[in-house]
This record gives sequence, C-alpha cells and structure tokens, in this order.
Amino acid sequence: MITRLLTVAALVVASVAVPEGAHAAPRPFHDNFDNAVDADPTYGLNDNLRQRQGTGAVTYSRVSGKWNTGEVPRPWYAQVNHPNHPGTLSMHLGTTAVRLDAPSTGSSISARLTPVAGDRTSGDWSSIVLSRSANSWGYVSNQDVDLGFLVRANGGVQLFQPGKPVVSMPAFASAHSDGSFDVTLTLSGGTLDLAVNGSRRAIALGTPVPTDRLWVYLGRYSDVSTTVSRVDDLRIERLNSDDLRKRPGSNLRYHGYFGARLNKAGGNHLPEVRGRSNLNWVQISDADAYRPEVLNDCAPEGCVIHTGNEFFDCDAAGCPLYPNAAARWQVLADKVRPYLDRVAGFVLQDEPFHHGASFADVEHSAQQIKKTFGDKKVMLIEAGIEVDDSFTVPADVDWVGFDEYCVGYDQLEARMTKLEERAPGKELFVLPEAAPQSWCAGRTDADLESTQYLYRALVEQHPRFVGIMVFGPWTGVGPAATGPGTPVPSKFPRATDAQERVAAFVLGDARLSG
Repeated sequence: MITRLLTVAALVVASVAVPEGAHAAPRPFHDNFDNAVDADPTYGLNDNLRQRQGTGAVTYSRVSGKWNTGEVPRPWYAQVNHPNHPGTLSMHLGTTAVRLDAPSTGSSISARLTPVAGDRTSGDWSSIVLSRSANSWGYVSNQDVDLGFLVRANGGVQLFQPGKPVVSMPAFASAHSDGSFDVTLTLSGGTLDLAVNGSRRAIALGTPVPTDRLWVYLGRYSDVSTTVSRVDDLRIERLNSDDLRKRPGSNLRYHGYFGARLNKAGGNHLPEVRGRSNLNWVQISDADAYRPEVLNDCAPEGCVIHTGNEFFDCDAAGCPLYPNAAARWQVLADKVRPYLDRVAGFVLQDEPFHHGASFADVEHSAQQIKKTFGDKKVMLIEAGIEVDDSFTVPADVDWVGFDEYCVGYDQLEARMTKLEERAPGKELFVLPEAAPQSWCAGRTDADLESTQYLYRALVEQHPRFVGIMVFGPWTGVGPAATGPGTPVPSKFPRATDAQERVAAFVLGDARLSG
C-alpha cells in the first residue's frame, strides 16, 4: 500500500487520481518537524505539515523497521514534537521506521540523526533506507532495499545493498555533544559520497542505485525500550509529490471541525486540531456565560461562530425566533468584536429548516449578521434531507454546507449535485462524520477512515465545494455518550490519521519551494 490517502481514495473513485506531470517539476524538500501537536491517537506524525515543510502535502506512514516482520508498531513509537524532544521526529520503545509518502527523484538526502539521545557509546543505530519499493519494511539489509545506511551512537557506519553489507567503518565519525550526526548521502552513478559530521568518503557501490524514483525510510534499531532516537532537519534534493496534491482547478481550500468548541463541559479542542485545520465551528455562548476568550485559540480568520443560541428558540414543537433576537445578537456581537481578527464568519442556527425554522426567520438572522459584520461570511449548515427541489438559500448567506451521515457514495454525490443546483453562486461545504452516529451503530474505525477519503474524493469532483468540516468527534452522539462534547468512543486512530492526511492534501498545495 503506497499511502492510505491514495489507495483508499482510488478505491472509492478511481477518476480522482492526479495525472502524471500535472504539476510543476519536483523541487527540494525540507521538514523541520516543528510545532506539531503530539497527541494521542496519531502523535503528530502528519500534523502541521504546511508550516513544518513550507507545504502541507508530504505525509509519512509508519512501517515496521524490522527484518523479520511487517507488523507496524503502535503509533506512539514514532512521534513528532514530543515535549521532551521538541522540533524532532522521535522514535521510542525499540525498533521502528517511517516512510515518506512521496519518492525522492534526486541524488542527495541529508538529515540530523541522533541514534540514542544523550549517548555517544551505544551500538544502537539510526538509518536512512532507499528503496524502489513503496512496500518495504524499512530495514537496512532487507532484499528490497537499494541502499541502506546506518550510523551508530558510537560513530560507527555501515552500508548495505540488497541483503548484503557493502562497507563497515566502526569509527567513522564523532558524535556532537547531544549524540547527533549531520548526515548527507549523495549518489552519483555507482558511487556514494558520504558525509557524517565532517568526515567524508566516496564509496564505490556494488550495484548502481537509480535515483529517478526512490522511497525514503527513516528508522532506528534498539532493543532498549527506555532510549529515544531523533531525526531533524530532513532535506531531499528533489521530491515528486504530485500524487499527494490537488488536481489543477480544484477550489478545495478549507479543512476543519464542527464542534471544535461546543460548550464548557465538552472542552476546547481548538489547540489539538491546530495543525490540521484552518476553519473550525465554535460556540462561545454557553447556558451560564459567554466565553469569547476561546477565540484566542482560533487561527487568524480560522473560526466560524454559531449564532443559533442568539436568534432561535428551538424545541420539539418548532424553531421560532426569540422575540428579543436582535438584542441577543448584539450581545454576542459585542463579545466577539475584540477577537474579530480570529473570525471568518458566523453560522446560522444548525439545520434550521430541519428543526422547523421558517425561511423568513432564517433570512432575517442572516441579514442581521451581515448588517453588523458586512465583511464576514454567513454560513448555513442544513440536514441533507432538506436539500431537495424546494431548498432555497437566503441571499445574505455566503457558505452553505450539508450533513448526511453514514450514507454511501451515490447518495452523497446526488445530494452534492442537488445543492449545487439549489445554491447558485454560493461556496459549498461537506460534513463527514468522525465518530459512530447513534442511527448507524456498528461502524468501525476503519469505516470512519474510509469515510474521510470518500468525502475528499467527492469534493475533488465538485469544484463548487470549497471545504470539508468534520463532524466531531466531540459532539456527544451515540448510546455511550454522557452528554454533548463526549466522544464515543474516545479515540479513532485510523480515522484521525485519515483526517490529518486529508488536511495535508487540502491545506498544503503550495509547490515545493527551491
């Protein structure tokens, strides 16, 4: 499997694959591993890629790193920006490896490798493996490895080509005081130019290594569970990330979360999705108080604020406007004003027509928001079942989204087509589920993972859709929920990994610089 992003999306809709050569020529790649959110369940591996890399499209996949098994270690074996190892890719608890999800197409790769943090005597090692196979386990001497390099904490270096040692130099270089080595591998025909902490040697290879398409694996080997290895400042001369980028002409530019802050009890989740979102739905009007300080955690123009509590008095009998809706709205508006730089817009009552609100009342609330903040977007999110031949959008609404959870490709595609027809001139959003819903129990983490790629593939085919806003997973749905804001269950590692990969795809389409 080359990457979950490509494979699952291709299974959903083969036609979304990016044509070969559709983007600019490959350019230099750099990852500084800074500022990722290292949190369970994905531990920052693919978080904040746009800032780390200057692009956000080049993801990583965990692989075994071993010679005798392809079983992938648990996610916490490889982390980015761990509190004790900030600004690095750190590897914990034994042997493991990761693979970049785009191949090197150049001749030079460099990185700062620390085989054992704080140790300069151990025989444990860090590795860079180059292989024409995207399915390698990433171990230096396996048969599918074109070139395997390792450096030990004690300064020893070894090179391997398919299954065989090429050279062994027990004391090639001295480590920096923190145990690190600055390593550069440069291939030229049948020669490797190797540089490690100032020591340099040209090495004749037994078999020339073709550099037109090599997958890069970073790993560590250790039987000691208490030590940590680190990688920093990864640079690759040329990297072809075309397959991880949006199609030319795509308008997809927003990824975020519905309910990133719902109420005090549910908690503020904006910090944990910082690196995989640029537009999040938040609510700051709790039953007991307004809490606008939450907006400090929004990126600039990174949040849309729910206004349903101000305008509509919804219950099982209907959803009329409050008699004093205008005054209630002004209270919220006044609370928001000091934080306007963090606000992209305002969201109307959630699913207003589905809850019984009249078109006139929805239109009135949109008008009041636009009258107060004319340069901010007004967003309407409606239940998919309401998007039919009678669906109408108020003129003052800029963004329109729909939710229709736990349904398949055909139903979603038909609903998206209908929304395009019924909301001319508006920018459109979809809301995939991130947790099992009570009305479609039994969906697994793998199902939710596929859902993220399904929506991404669909949006690529509908250029009017500009954003994906994931529902939850803190929205308190399902039989195990104890209240709004409670995830059910608490962790979905595969779905969360998929969300990070989709976010990288949406947010990081800038070309590799250089």
